[in-house]
Amino acid sequence: MVVAGKVVTRSGLSEAEIGISEGRIAEVRKQGLAGERTIRAGRAVIFPGFIDIHVHMREPGWERKEDFRTGSEAALHGGVTAVADMPNNPRPIIDSAAAKEKSAMAKRKSLVDVKIYGGVVAENLRRIGAMSPLVVGYKAYLAKSTGGLVLPDGMLAEALRLAAEAARPLSMHCEDQAVIDASSGGRSGSDERPPSAEVASVNKAVSALRKVPQATGNVCHASTGETVALVQSARAGGLHLECEAALHHLYFNRSAAQKNRLLKTNPPLRAESDRMALLEGLKEGKVSFLVTDHAPHLLEEKETEGASGVPGLDDYAHVVTWLIAKGGVAPESIAKTAAENPARFLGLQDRGEVAVGKVADLSILDLKAPETVRADELRTKCGWSPYEGREFPGRARWTIVGGRELLSDGELAA
Repeated sequence: MVVAGKVVTRSGLSEAEIGISEGRIAEVRKQGLAGERTIRAGRAVIFPGFIDIHVHMREPGWERKEDFRTGSEAALHGGVTAVADMPNNPRPIIDSAAAKEKSAMAKRKSLVDVKIYGGVVAENLRRIGAMSPLVVGYKAYLAKSTGGLVLPDGMLAEALRLAAEAARPLSMHCEDQAVIDASSGGRSGSDERPPSAEVASVNKAVSALRKVPQATGNVCHASTGETVALVQSARAGGLHLECEAALHHLYFNRSAAQKNRLLKTNPPLRAESDRMALLEGLKEGKVSFLVTDHAPHLLEEKETEGASGVPGLDDYAHVVTWLIAKGGVAPESIAKTAAENPARFLGLQDRGEVAVGKVADLSILDLKAPETVRADELRTKCGWSPYEGREFPGRARWTIVGGRELLSDGELAA
């Protein structure tokens, strides 16, 4: 197969032809390649395959909401070629047996590459190293969450030390439960989880990381400008600390959540100033990863139980085209935060850029093909999107995974 068109590199856009053989990139040259199948991208832009390091595929245990097959179809629809799945399933991924079962299930059913995280709790803290051959990283929840996994504050430094010994990063859901409890007072709404809860928790994470400077940490779904500043300061001080920005925190602000109860998330949507700080952080390289935090709940759970979280995989490419066209984010910044940085963080040396020898994962986006999000076109099993009814500047046109054309001209392959 040959893919020809405008390729995103570290220095910008470059016209090139990509030769693919046996699932890998065999050649990259200006012209002259021939193959049994040639995709001419035209005005579309060729990115290295997008890697979403923060998703909740829900299987095993919550298959009524999503499973590896439907979640992977949503990923392909959104131009995503690989994901890293979180451990808070009904049977949490906190031991090797659970990790093996989940990995085997993903390999059988998923159309995209699925890597998994191992959960870190007080009960398994001393044994997390045993999971290291099966996981790409560990996840610590520093406040109550779906699935009931919580790591006490006082154990965070030890968790970082043990993760470093296992040569794995530790991603952290940074919210301070004491601040949340003091703020809620039994009320409902975004004030239940104020910005100060995230900031206090990030400060604790930085303090713990100072005790274990050889460790690599990641602040999941940063939602405040102060969080981005704290992470940047920690990096300047020599610490290995990253942070994510979720699509919904970049696109929506608190006023949108006040008008639409389906936008309830943890952490909540924030003030417009925080949204803009995240956007600037993405443009300036202060935000490491562009993620969905794909959390498919059924509509009745959102409407009657107030479940927190929104789906996002179907709309990854939609929001990327908006970030480029409306947010002023350079395509090379997208390639870095959606492919290069995630591959480095997860230790996936075989992908993350368009280069000879890398796995042939490509996300090809038409930036000038306006598309309105419609429920009947979604692939996620939960069947709804927080972006429904909104028009985006473009869409995923081809998604190629391991040299296989799984999304072709906007349609999933049979």
